[in-house]
Amino acid sequence: MEQMSVAAVQMNSIVGDIEHNLNSMKKWVETASEQNIDLICFPEMCITGYAMPQSIEFSETMCGDSVRYILEMSRDFNIAISAGISEKYDDRAYITQFIAEDGVLKGKYRKTHLGEKEKLYYAAGNSIETIKCKNANIGFQICWESHFPEISSVLALNNADIILMPHSSGLPPNRRKDVWDKCLRARAYDNTVYVVACNQLGDNGLGTVFGGGCTAIDPRGDILAEDYNSKDSMIAVNITPEILDKLRRKEYTSMKDLYYLNRRRPELYKKLTENEFQ
Repeated sequence: MEQMSVAAVQMNSIVGDIEHNLNSMKKWVETASEQNIDLICFPEMCITGYAMPQSIEFSETMCGDSVRYILEMSRDFNIAISAGISEKYDDRAYITQFIAEDGVLKGKYRKTHLGEKEKLYYAAGNSIETIKCKNANIGFQICWESHFPEISSVLALNNADIILMPHSSGLPPNRRKDVWDKCLRARAYDNTVYVVACNQLGDNGLGTVFGGGCTAIDPRGDILAEDYNSKDSMIAVNITPEILDKLRRKEYTSMKDLYYLNRRRPELYKKLTENEFQ
């Protein structure tokens, strides 16, 4: 990958008020573009708003007006945009995060691990792949999925440089920081990847209040930037390839800065592929 700048936004999305949500996103896209940001990440289902089951009603296809609007913004402002939507496909709906770059849909990820309420209304995705964007390999873990370390490892083994973790979580800011400091720093450190996360913020128009928060973490597990101020805001960080190149090299002279994934013994992990919990 090449050096790039990445931004993450905590913002309020109103369920069903897609015009409001897109206008809010455009404001941050303009701000990021003025700062020469390469990639901006918005929260889970930021376009349609997040509520179970109400969000289903506002599902759109990936050829719909909202995605087209994001594609046009990515071209007009010369910035890659990652956004979340309730995606309609045939007779199903998916919680989907996608990337637009230069007016083109670079790829999408359908949430594979659904929460208890989500699985009553949404279908689960069945693929964990990376998306090429701005010469970097991007992976996704959406909200609750951040608690599944296996996803992070699969993405890292698929050559992810950055894992984006868009959320729609109601945890208050102090609790959100506590959880992210525990989980996300470990995901970054153990898998030698950058992690960038953001969360929806405020009342969704139906009485559910999201706690907000943004953070960016480097492959050593160190926090590069964070914001838990309970206001619409954006953080921005520079992602450099040097630390990845150093940590991922195949030859080592000491135990310092090991690339742990190279030392795995998959033959011992067969229990991880069993569905039954004992």
